[in-house]
Amino acid sequence: MVKKVSSTEARQGSRGRPVLLILVAGLFLIVVGYFIVGAIGYSTQPDGDTLEPDSTRTTSEQTDSVVVSPQGSQTAD
Repeated sequence: MVKKVSSTEARQGSRGRPVLLILVAGLFLIVVGYFIVGAIGYSTQPDGDTLEPDSTRTTSEQTDSVVVSPQGSQTAD
């Protein structure tokens, strides 16, 4: 014959404070990990020199280009 078990006895784990503590501790560890990864990313980012446009070039370097006209002759600016 089948033994009847109550729903409380049939649960694998109990509810309440232990489950809440595990969830809070996991959330805390995720937040700490997020800040650790952010600090590592911030400390290893390249200097701003490589991210800025080439504004240090002189105007003569910026305008040294060859323009081809529709007739096929080349002129320098």
